[in-house]
Amino acid sequence: MIVTLVFLLAITVFVFYRGQHESTEIINRQNELVRLKQELENAARLSAALIQLDQLTINEQTATQLDILRHLGLEQSDINFTIESREIRTVGSANLYVRTVRIESALPYPASLYLLDKLNNTKKIVINQLDMNPTQEVGDKVRMELRGKVYGLDKHAGASK
Repeated sequence: MIVTLVFLLAITVFVFYRGQHESTEIINRQNELVRLKQELENAARLSAALIQLDQLTINEQTATQLDILRHLGLEQSDINFTIESREIRTVGSANLYVRTVRIESALPYPASLYLLDKLNNTKKIVINQLDMNPTQEVGDKVRMELRGKVYGLDKHAGASK
């Protein structure tokens, strides 16, 4: 009888400690699941940010003036586009290429505002300075001169613009 009680007590203690161990394992697995979900969300955010960065920057490996005009959506417009300077900034381990550009046009006032709005909303150019002056005393034609910065990155050969 005593042997049976000791045996049952030993089994009870074993089951109790085994249950505590399994409970701890479940909590550890739940914490691991939460951590993995956070990593997955962070990876998705990083991927979305990289896609947006890819869309907002030019490919430095193929950056001709026509490519920059296409990037800004101005390849078929009648404007004067000039690249004034280019500098390289190092951000972490990446090189960021910054081109200072000047865009000049003589368009009707509404068309100039449309062009300015289009450039501002694409976020592909950072507008630093804007001058608008009438070209004549009568009429709505204005001379617009815009200065800004266009950014580029060394993108992999398979990357899209």
